[in-house]
Amino acid sequence: MPGGGADGYAAVGCGDELALGALHATTHLGLAPRARLTAALAAADHHSAGVTGPYTYVSTPKK
Repeated sequence: MPGGGADGYAAVGCGDELALGALHATTHLGLAPRARLTAALAAADHHSAGVTGPYTYVSTPKK
């Protein structure tokens, strides 16, 4: 999964499918990356008992 999946994003953990659905649904909405991540985490948090905040966002420089 280095660099993300074929779609340019990836998710792991018990809410991964929920987060992937949110990332897919927001692909063409013109949202900033952080907004898309927040939406994905909110979807996973809402629909999975195993996902809960608080969340930490970590950025790494592009290679």
